[in-house]
Amino acid sequence: MSDNNFNLIFVKTAAGYKAIMRTKTISLTYLSLFAIIAGTGGCGTASHHAGDSANLETIAILGTNDLHGAIAPQQMKSREKDEDSASIEYEVGGAAVLAAYANILRSEFGPRLLWLDAGDEFQGSIESNSEKGAPMVRFFNLAGLHAAAIGNHEFDFGPEHQSQTDILGALKARMSEATYPYLSANIFEKKTKKPAALPNLQPYVVLPVGKLRVGVIGLTTTDTPSTTRPSNVADLDFTDLKAATLSSAKAAREAGAQVVIVLAHVGLKCSPGRLPQTHLIRRPTDQQGECGPNDELVELMNELPQGAVDAVISGHSHQIIHQWIAGTPVVQAGAFGQYINIIYLTYDLSGGKLLTEKTLIEGPVPICRKVFKNQNDCNGMRQPPRNGRGPLVNAEFHKKQIKPDHAVLNMLEPLFQKTSVVKSEVIGQAARPIEHQRFEESELGNLIADAIREAAGTDASIVNAGGIRAPIEAGAITYGAVFRTFPFENAISILKLSGSELRLLLQIMESGARGFHPVSGLRLTVIDPKQDAAAIDLDNNEKVEPWEVNRLLTVKLDNGKPIKDKATYSVALPDFLAAGGDDMAWFMNKLHKAQIKMDSGILMRDAIVNYIKHLSKTSAINTEENPLILKSDARLILKTSKTIKKSYKRKGRRYGKRAHS
Repeated sequence: MSDNNFNLIFVKTAAGYKAIMRTKTISLTYLSLFAIIAGTGGCGTASHHAGDSANLETIAILGTNDLHGAIAPQQMKSREKDEDSASIEYEVGGAAVLAAYANILRSEFGPRLLWLDAGDEFQGSIESNSEKGAPMVRFFNLAGLHAAAIGNHEFDFGPEHQSQTDILGALKARMSEATYPYLSANIFEKKTKKPAALPNLQPYVVLPVGKLRVGVIGLTTTDTPSTTRPSNVADLDFTDLKAATLSSAKAAREAGAQVVIVLAHVGLKCSPGRLPQTHLIRRPTDQQGECGPNDELVELMNELPQGAVDAVISGHSHQIIHQWIAGTPVVQAGAFGQYINIIYLTYDLSGGKLLTEKTLIEGPVPICRKVFKNQNDCNGMRQPPRNGRGPLVNAEFHKKQIKPDHAVLNMLEPLFQKTSVVKSEVIGQAARPIEHQRFEESELGNLIADAIREAAGTDASIVNAGGIRAPIEAGAITYGAVFRTFPFENAISILKLSGSELRLLLQIMESGARGFHPVSGLRLTVIDPKQDAAAIDLDNNEKVEPWEVNRLLTVKLDNGKPIKDKATYSVALPDFLAAGGDDMAWFMNKLHKAQIKMDSGILMRDAIVNYIKHLSKTSAINTEENPLILKSDARLILKTSKTIKKSYKRKGRRYGKRAHS
C-alpha cells in the first residue's frame, strides 16, 4: 500500500479490531506500533533497517502538562444532543488513574520509559492549593516522574507561610521536596545575571534511559511576568528561548547525551487537522493542522538549526498537540490530566544516530477509569456517535485494563476526605450549563463580572478571560465547581479612572491578545478576531505587541450613555490585573497610586459564591427566560471587516494589518 493512497485506521470493536481505510495518510493503533518501531513492516509501512535490530534502542517518552492540581478525578455530566435525554455522570482523569497508564508503559518499557512534565503542576484545585502544591509533589515522587519544567503558575503562591518574607518561599519548598529535578534554562536573576537561585533547579539534565543517555532541557515562557503575579517574579528575568536552548543542547551533548529533548512550558496552538482526536499512532507523515507561526514555541522551533533537538514536550497553552514542527515531534496533552501523549524514539546504537523516520507519536490518550463503549473515551462533552455513547465500561490501554494505582489512592485518601465536605457544599442551581468562551461574549464571564461589580459597588467591572478555567455544569452548583472555575486566590481591586483612561484600559484588554475579557456595566463593540485591525506602539519600545492591536470601536455604559472623557468611573477587577498581569503593566504604571485600591478586602471567589447564592434564592441561574447572555442587549458585539472599513473611513482612521497577533 502507498502512503499517498490510503489511511488505515484500526478501530476497536466488540468483535476485535476493524480496519477502516481513508485517503492521504496512514495512522495505526497499538496493534502495529511495535511492528513499525522494529521496522518489520505492517500495512503501509516502510522497513528501515539499520543493521541488526539488536542495535536499535527504542525509548518511550510520556508527556504530561498543565495538571493544575488535578489529582482528584473530575466528576462530569455528559452533554446530550437531545435535551430530553438524561445526562450521564462520569469521571475524567485523577492521579491514581494517570499513574495506572504510566504503570502500563513502565511494565512494557522498564528503564526505557521517560516521564516528563511540562509545568503548571500546582495551582488549580482545592486539594493542591490547600497545601500550596505539596500534594502534587508527593504524587510525582511516588508515581515516578523523571523531571519537570517550571511553569508560570509555579510562582503563584508566594511565601510558604504568612510570616515569611521570601516571595518565592512556597516554590522553593516544593522544589526541595521533589525527588526529581526541576528544569529551566532561561530563568535568571536580574541583579546578578546568574541562573535563578532556586533549590533543585537545573538548566538541563542527562538521564540514562535504557541504553541511551538522554538530555532534557527545561524552558519557561517569557510571558511569565504577565501571566503570574508580577511582584512574585520582579527579581527574575525570563530570557531568550533560542539562546538558552542552544547553549544547553550543546552542553548536554558534550556531557554524553545521544538524544536531546526540550521540556517546555511554552505555548502554541495548532488546528486539529483531519485526523481523529484520540487513539492513533502518528508517523512524521501524519501532520495535525497548521500551527500559529507567531506562537512562542513555533517561532523557537523554526529558529533552531536542524537537529539541534530531537523532540519537544510542551505546555502552557492547554492545547492537544501532536505535530512535527520544523521536522521535530512536538506534543502537548491539553490540561488537567485529561490526556497524555507518548513519543517513541528509535536510536541506531551501531550507527550512532536517531532514526527520525521511525519516530512515532501516540495520542492523545484519554485518561479514563471507565469509557463510553461506543466512543472508547470518557469525553461526554463531544458530540455522541449516531448510535449513542453506549454504557460506561472499564477502560483499557495497550490491551490492559486500567486499575487505579492503590499506593497513590492510599496516599491521597486522607486529603480527599478532608476536602470532600467543602467541595460538595451546594451553593446554587444552574438551569443550563454555564459556558465560557474567550473570543465572544461569555455566560460565565458575565456572571463573574456581575459578581465582582456587585460586591465592590462600582460603576463597571472587567475580568481576565484566562482566569476563568472551567464551565459550570447544569444542576447543583457546588463550591468545588466554583473553585474549579476560579481557582486563583485573587482579591478585588478598584480603579478610579477618567473616561479616557477607561477607554484606553478597554482598548488594551479587548485587543484579542488573550481573548476578549468579560465586562459588567459596559457595552462594547469590537473588531471580530478573524479580522485584521490597526495597531500602535503604545509603550514606544519599537515593537508592536499583540496587546497594542486596537479592536475597540465603541464603549457605552449599560444604560446606553456614552463614556465621557473627563468623568470619573470606578472599575472593579482582579488584583492580578491591577498588579500588571495579562499585559496591563504599561497601563497601570501610568496611573497615580491614589487611583488604585489594590485590595478591597473582598476575595473574588467569595464574591462569586455569594452572588450565586443570592441569585439562586429566587430561581435557577441561566434559565431560558433569564439567560446570562441577552442577545437584545449584548455586552460584546463583534464587527466584521466590511462594516469596520466603512466606520474607519468615516472617522478618518487607519485600517490595516496588525503587526503581530
